[in-house]
Amino acid sequence: MTGGYIMGRGYTPETCLDEVKKALTGLGGRASAEEIVLTVRKKGHWSDETIWQCMESNTINFPPACRHNTDIDSKFLFLREDGNYEFYATQWHGRYERGKRIV
Repeated sequence: MTGGYIMGRGYTPETCLDEVKKALTGLGGRASAEEIVLTVRKKGHWSDETIWQCMESNTINFPPACRHNTDIDSKFLFLREDGNYEFYATQWHGRYERGKRIV
């Protein structure tokens, strides 16, 4: 489904952010950036650049993203040392501030 209806509000298209979350879930919760981009590209009209920016701006441990969007609560991706992404979980990954782990 590429969108849905909300009672009384009409059609609401899926966002790139929604599709990134769905892609990661569909890929088993851990995937490379390339796998996520390819999956999202099939679901909408977004450019590769838009998808990459969406991923980067929502990655908790990516310091450059924190310069523009400092809302820690909105970040849901964690970039692993092996280059794969997974859903960010405080209990596993620790707490982050401005892209860096805090103790």
